[in-house]
Amino acid sequence: MVEYRPTWGSLDRHPVPEWYNDAKLGIFIHWGVYSVPAWAPTDGEIGGEDDSSYAEWYPYHMYRDGSATQTYHEETYGEDIEYADFIDDWEAENWDPEEWASLFDDVGAGYVVLTGEHHDGFPLWHSHYTKYNAAEMGPERDLVGDLAEAVREYGLKFAASYHANYNYYQPGFEGQFGHPDFEPGEPAEDQGGPGPEYVDFMNAKHRELIRKYDPDLLWFDVPKAESDHLNARELIADYYNQAIERGQAVAVNDRASTDAIGPTINIENEGPDAEYHGDFITPEYTSYDEIQEDKWETCRGIGHSFGYNAAEDEDSHLSTAELIHSFVDIVAKNGNLLLNVGPRADGTIPELQRRPLVGLGEWLDVNGEAIFGSRPWTVAEDEHADTEVRYTHRDDTLYAITFGWPGDTLQLDIPTHVTVSNPPTSALLTETADVRISVTECREQLSVELPERPDHDHAYTIRFDGIENPR
Repeated sequence: MVEYRPTWGSLDRHPVPEWYNDAKLGIFIHWGVYSVPAWAPTDGEIGGEDDSSYAEWYPYHMYRDGSATQTYHEETYGEDIEYADFIDDWEAENWDPEEWASLFDDVGAGYVVLTGEHHDGFPLWHSHYTKYNAAEMGPERDLVGDLAEAVREYGLKFAASYHANYNYYQPGFEGQFGHPDFEPGEPAEDQGGPGPEYVDFMNAKHRELIRKYDPDLLWFDVPKAESDHLNARELIADYYNQAIERGQAVAVNDRASTDAIGPTINIENEGPDAEYHGDFITPEYTSYDEIQEDKWETCRGIGHSFGYNAAEDEDSHLSTAELIHSFVDIVAKNGNLLLNVGPRADGTIPELQRRPLVGLGEWLDVNGEAIFGSRPWTVAEDEHADTEVRYTHRDDTLYAITFGWPGDTLQLDIPTHVTVSNPPTSALLTETADVRISVTECREQLSVELPERPDHDHAYTIRFDGIENPR
């Protein structure tokens, strides 16, 4: 029996799987031919259209007359070097998929999303539909297959994102940037959606990717045409139904929705500003002010770019504290963080990215019970505490996570949200053993008496047992 039909009314009934709600942290990996030049201007607007800070957009901007990337390319490599000439230089000679999988598992990630094909039209698997793929050129390895196997050995979920809906470079075709539907002299983003020949080609590759690797997610990037033009609903329905046959709990993001650019966060930061379809919403490099009823996932790099940008310095990267605070804020508001790493062309992860990633994992070793498997409480923040606080809830337990050490006493306005008949049993999570702490009720606040500051840094978790979740 077919469970899902290719209509939004049918597809919108699909539930968000519990593993995805519980996981909280995923690892995004942008790795491709663009990792060879590994450059973007560091003063550009993140995600900007004129001169993007995203190094993975190198093959787009290098062909834009007057762009900073074109100037850099010609000065560094010369006018005769094409983007496809970088393929032979991408050897991935130091890549160890097991080492990546072990690192991501140690950090606490629940799932890994590798860019299966980015906007440069170069699949990272052995594709039947184009010779321009990583198994036949460049690394000469099935990067998707090798990483999927390594990641799943650690019990993590795996997916390969698919960005071909908005390819700006397509080797093997004629036309601007090798794309059959883009004409010279006009920005690609202004030229509408792809034609039927390209749509068939694009979906054949995507279905091949699904068929070969049974991904736990479909992570579409921004489509260049409406979903009915791309036959997206048919593909999603088939994916859901095949997953049911396999007994696999899967999810699909919102970027195959009818809205051509997908939902974004509006000016008031109150939620998506357009109707969306999919199991979760995907803002980028940003968060919400309030708890969202719909599941969401923000994606961002540890640096300004998703792909590796050798021009970025330490100031361009998140510190460990910034990463932890952002992650906790996202989780408290019903979000997941899909945290991107951009490896070098040789397959190694730069230290400026590895350091905060490891720091997050060390923090989660102490505080992970307040994160994994948690759900939003009735509010995400405490408005009256002297230190920034975020709340999470799990198994009849409330967690208050402070973004700095409060000192001897912390006042929390928990009783204004739920009935607290007696001061709850409470403990401070530390790196050795939980420390019982004293809590007294004072009018509409709980007064928490704290011991000496524990050895770990950046954020601190207080556990309150027996506090209900009205949500």
